[in-house]
Amino acid sequence: MKKILLSKKSFSVLLFGLIFSISNGINAQTYNWTGNIDGNFYNASNWTSTSGPVVFDDSAFKFVKTHAVVTNQPIISQFVAWQPGVFDNTGGSLIVNADFNVFYNDFLNGTVTVNTGAIFTCRNIFRIGREGLGELNVNGGTFRSSNNNTWQGIFIGVLNGGNGKANINTGGTIDGGYQLEIGTRDFYPTGELNVNTGGTAVAYWATIIGPNGTINVNGGNLNTGETFKVGDLFLDTPGNAGTIGTTVGKLNINSGTVTVNQNDLAGVNFNLHANAKVVIDGGSLIIKRTGVDFTSTINGYVTGGEIAAVAGKTIVVTYDGTSLTTVTTVTLLNINKFDKKNSFSIYPNPVENYINIMSKNDFSGKLNVAVINLAGQTIMDNQLEKNNSGSYSIDIKNKLSSGVYLLKISTETDTFSSKIIVK
Repeated sequence: MKKILLSKKSFSVLLFGLIFSISNGINAQTYNWTGNIDGNFYNASNWTSTSGPVVFDDSAFKFVKTHAVVTNQPIISQFVAWQPGVFDNTGGSLIVNADFNVFYNDFLNGTVTVNTGAIFTCRNIFRIGREGLGELNVNGGTFRSSNNNTWQGIFIGVLNGGNGKANINTGGTIDGGYQLEIGTRDFYPTGELNVNTGGTAVAYWATIIGPNGTINVNGGNLNTGETFKVGDLFLDTPGNAGTIGTTVGKLNINSGTVTVNQNDLAGVNFNLHANAKVVIDGGSLIIKRTGVDFTSTINGYVTGGEIAAVAGKTIVVTYDGTSLTTVTTVTLLNINKFDKKNSFSIYPNPVENYINIMSKNDFSGKLNVAVINLAGQTIMDNQLEKNNSGSYSIDIKNKLSSGVYLLKISTETDTFSSKIIVK
């Protein structure tokens, strides 16, 4: 059973304590990669040691650091039963073809590739692109934080100048353990997670996208955990804010699926910053919680512009009556616009009981008004005359379910369409 998610304040205290305890071991044995002989990670001749011989065992706490070198970048092609106390890749490339376990990671910069059959595990926190460039490619293997006894997570983009990217490709998995964070916390670093076809990204408790963070779901599956936040402005140290663009956190669902609360836990937290942007094309966003319909929440974000469809499509929200609220898109109907002499406004939108249509150009003739669902089916079709208040009105009370519809307005010569949301 998973431990209770730590608050960010509690996590900051834990993290400080962990860093302090490690810094106190600064005199521990340190191995530095040279690649003098070949690319074999487990060839002791490819390393220098600050004290004593290079031995791959757990007899002492070891700092193990790979770097960009002129020749022979490291390749891990066999499993050895040991665990570096701290493992960092400061630059260059690291290829992981066999299981590799580390206790703690401070920097995962340069280019790290995890291939099929390999599991790269950190018992605490991975930091991809800390104060520099870091790129992770998971090509059929697994990259994970995993420890049942303490908090663990994966950060993509860390601290000032941090720029991290993770590409999860066919058969690959990135597992944050408790948490995945992309472009979050101090100095608002840049982070990007690409979940491509056949790839999976997962966190048990939370997935957080910071101000300069982006997740692109390109045919893969993202399982966010109980909490999903886009545009999180939390700072570990107040005053360490960075630059924020006009868009504060991005999720692009180009194809594939994003599932919030995949484990059907009770405390679902789906939170989008007012300037966040979730754009859906051919994929779907699902919020899972037995007995809870999130349609109203989603429609509120659609109205506010935080959730939008790509050009030429519109958002569709459905609830299966049991546990799944699903957000997808459909292609807009191809309907001509009114010419400039005929212009109408529709209010209120979202609609609750009445749809009101007001002419902006003193049009007083009859209107044919149809309400069409996003499957293209006509639900209501009325011929209207202007009422005493000068508008045209349709009573929809108890006639339309909550959701998004197209309103098609026709005169003898023109046709106009507009999207409406029914509460």
